[in-house]
Amino acid sequence: MNRRRIFQIVAIAAALMAYLTIIVGGDVRSTNAGMKCGESWPLCNGDVIPDLSQPGVATEFAHRVVAFTTSLLILVTLILAFLWFRKDWRVRSLSVTTFALLFSQVLLGAVTVQTNLDPGVVTAHLALGTATFATALVLAVVALMPPSSKPAAEGTPT
Repeated sequence: MNRRRIFQIVAIAAALMAYLTIIVGGDVRSTNAGMKCGESWPLCNGDVIPDLSQPGVATEFAHRVVAFTTSLLILVTLILAFLWFRKDWRVRSLSVTTFALLFSQVLLGAVTVQTNLDPGVVTAHLALGTATFATALVLAVVALMPPSSKPAAEGTPT
């Protein structure tokens, strides 16, 4: 499998996981499970793997696991973009933008927990999540496009 195909698969997986993070986050919000892991972010009730039999904990923990998986995939796309696509400014800039949004999103997720689900912070958290998904999706689409050809040399007919 060539590098471009691997990158396409990772970029598509990152976009799908970013979307899934939003969906699971909506489930967390609609079931009032947002504080079921307490304020011990990034841990859940002080544990890496919490007692999932407690009401709402599995939902909140699932959101954290999906968000973590999304984070890993977006980090991998960033690394691969710089290793394999140094000359493709579209791929590099979209990878950096997606990662920057994700980083902000993760920090805001922590603030969301620390502010006990302040409505303004929750709204900003969702907005950043949507922006992260959007840029990850655009990156996946760009990765699927054929590579741009080099411009013709000066004086050469096109």
